Amino acid sequence: MRKLLLLLLALFAIGWLAAKVDLNTAQYSELRQLGLSEKQARDILDYRDYVAHFASIYDLRQIPSIDQRTLLRLKDAVVVSFRQEIDDAEARRQEIRDLLERLDSNEGASEGMADVWEDYLMTPQNVNRMHFDDLVSLPNVSAVDAAAILTRLARGDTIADMRDLRNTVGLSHYGYTNLRSYVYYKEPPIKNRMFYDAQMQFYTRYFEEGAHDMFHEPFLRSNYGNAGIVIPHDKRLSYWGRFNLDQVDPDLIYKLRIRYGNHLKLGFMNHTGKAETGLTDKTARQIINDSKWYAGYENEKLPWLGNTRMKLYLGHYRATYGEGLVMENTDFYSARKTGFGFSKRILGITPDLSRTQEYALRGGAVELSHPKFGASFWASDDYKDAIVYVDENGDPKLQDGKKKLFSYVVPTIRFDNDEMQLAEAAFNTEIQSGTTYAMPYLNLAYRKDAFREKLWGTHLQYNPFVGTRLGFTTYTALYDDAHFMVPDYYGLQSLLVRDSYYYPKFKMMDAEIAGLYSTHVDGKYSRDYRRVIGFDAGTVIGNTAIQGEYAELSVDGSDFKLGDDPSALLISANTQFENLYLIALYRDYDIDFDNPYSNAFSEHERFDDTILEKNVYALTNPILSDIYLGSTQAQPEKGIYFETRYKFNNYFTVGRSYLDIFQRKTDGRRTARFQSELEFRPLFQLGLRLRYKNQVNRIEDFADRGVSKTNEYTASIRTFLSNRDFLEFEYRYNTVLSPPYTSLTNPGQPGENTMAAAMTLMTGDYIGVNYTHNFNENLKLQGSFIYWFSHGISHWDWEDMEIDFMGDKGSKAWIALHSRISQNMYLNLKFRNKTYQTQEYSIRKYNEPVEGENYFPRVERKENTIRISLDYRF
Repeated sequence: MRKLLLLLLALFAIGWLAAKVDLNTAQYSELRQLGLSEKQARDILDYRDYVAHFASIYDLRQIPSIDQRTLLRLKDAVVVSFRQEIDDAEARRQEIRDLLERLDSNEGASEGMADVWEDYLMTPQNVNRMHFDDLVSLPNVSAVDAAAILTRLARGDTIADMRDLRNTVGLSHYGYTNLRSYVYYKEPPIKNRMFYDAQMQFYTRYFEEGAHDMFHEPFLRSNYGNAGIVIPHDKRLSYWGRFNLDQVDPDLIYKLRIRYGNHLKLGFMNHTGKAETGLTDKTARQIINDSKWYAGYENEKLPWLGNTRMKLYLGHYRATYGEGLVMENTDFYSARKTGFGFSKRILGITPDLSRTQEYALRGGAVELSHPKFGASFWASDDYKDAIVYVDENGDPKLQDGKKKLFSYVVPTIRFDNDEMQLAEAAFNTEIQSGTTYAMPYLNLAYRKDAFREKLWGTHLQYNPFVGTRLGFTTYTALYDDAHFMVPDYYGLQSLLVRDSYYYPKFKMMDAEIAGLYSTHVDGKYSRDYRRVIGFDAGTVIGNTAIQGEYAELSVDGSDFKLGDDPSALLISANTQFENLYLIALYRDYDIDFDNPYSNAFSEHERFDDTILEKNVYALTNPILSDIYLGSTQAQPEKGIYFETRYKFNNYFTVGRSYLDIFQRKTDGRRTARFQSELEFRPLFQLGLRLRYKNQVNRIEDFADRGVSKTNEYTASIRTFLSNRDFLEFEYRYNTVLSPPYTSLTNPGQPGENTMAAAMTLMTGDYIGVNYTHNFNENLKLQGSFIYWFSHGISHWDWEDMEIDFMGDKGSKAWIALHSRISQNMYLNLKFRNKTYQTQEYSIRKYNEPVEGENYFPRVERKENTIRISLDYRF
């Protein structure tokens, strides 16, 4: 009886609702039957079509023709059904919202890779048709995970759904959780359709410390400081003053991406850097030449070649293979890039709308991949920036009718060539007014689009069985209009150092500079190209993946013989368990292996600790420091690296921990660097973390004057609050034990410095607060406050999308607002205030103050930066 009564009540409710008119679905005739006038009915339909669907009956009052009396009359005759205005693309975007935000926040580190991953999030790939390289190129998917999936598919066992994917034998939980959003199984979540992504970014950034000092370095005649001669305070005697670099010119980025599913893709980007010529001052041709674009076609399965995938791109693209020794074109360096976890490489050909300019590839590329084989071919024709040899008038010097080049360069600012020549003429006039220097003029200078590079390359790969690959990669860069000419170590000193007084500053480490590649060497060879050849291989054995790459730069050996030219070798192994992974990596890079398109694992970038970094004031032209500041290559190193992470249980986790023992090839300095962290989670919402980092230079000889020891201790408390809010308190304490300097306590003369000064201990600390507050799913606030006192120690902070290095003492606060301001519009707004003091300097000569101006006190600097990003996705 009770059940029957409930059934009758339900039928009555359904009938009662059915008798009412639904404002969100009603037709014109139904509205007219409610006694509404023709105009009122039309107004309701127009509101629904062009403004919004009704959330409640009271939304009728938003329509001018519906007064309060009409509303009360309709109240019992109409109903408002729930209606969500969303299409399949918007539904997919909401489903992967957290992943998209994570990619956006990593853009500063991954430089363009986020665009590729975002495409695969919105339009996933069929996991049953993916190849090995496709899988391992996805974030945090290992070679072991990829081999487990492909082994299952090779048995004819297709994957039906997400739950079925999780049951794949050998697929780790970590790999599964990172892979599941990038794949589909039977029907794609979104059918083929057009996607648009338009982005604008405005960023008022300041120069980092190295670039700041480089541009401030003055050009002064040699006799300043002598009696009666006053040092001028003419700001125009430096690049900083000459080009008014104290003005807060913004970085501007305009980007547009269009694609049809995962098949047809178009993209355009223009990036105007700080202090560079703006769009309004450029011709249309200049805008096109300084912009990046691509047009591409991808097919997941060619009908006439079975499970063969094809990519075809025109315009700008990236090419990445193996371990990055032969080819990985980017302008950005990342230390300890293992290729695992968060330091991934996307293998193969991909579109490129990153800020990479110098090592961008512009031309055409095609890639074919099959489960058993792969082949890629690419060609590029582009003008590149360089450091060039110039005469006293700033005109390029020639060799055999071609311009003489010193090196590729990724400039901090892409100055116009005419403006640079005018500045150099003024600087030359100044430095030639006094006693003659050993190098009396600017003999090396930066030039934009200095030479034309024609490049073509090939990658061939054979996959004999699942998880195993054998690859061959080579490229040749042709220089029709230029010669690279770098003197040997002994001739380099007089080329780079202006005053003979500073010749002792040229040290053994500077052999890295002498190792730059030359296309012309007097008495040996002369050619018009650079060629790099390499082999890569990898295999999966159980839960262990082993991979490696060997590369050679053709100099004076044979292209068909290994071991007779400068080379680079990298071998790594990765073993994974459910709660533990282990990485071991060995690398050995020769000093003369100068491959500008290499971006492999290393502890430091090339030219670190050379005169290009440490003694900018001694250079013939301070802007030569850009060779170091923009370096993307690995420093010539030989060493072994270990990394691990282990989760004991739900309470204790040993976070990413590593030990790197390596030797710098130029001077034989051996270094050990260790870092480990332990996290304790007594509650899911609370994390206590301890981190320790130690680095010792010259570990083999503690009596050596070059030995130094660095220790860093960090403690943090992290709270994970409701609504995904986050709060963290962090304290860091650093110590640096510096080597003794004998001339500080004894006259720097032979036989008189028998007792060394004691080693110097520097300390510094840092305290910070980081927070995230989600107002709702469409509005998020992030921020941080930091105070530090370093006493000469370098402090760093991972800030939102970028890493920041701080001064000697100061504070910093930043706040970032992430808002979805409409269905398809996203706004990111960030403000940062940084107030800090520079380090004080006292210029002394053998413990005695020099004559004239010799003490420079701390200077307080204030920096206020704004970054605005608008992203329209539809």
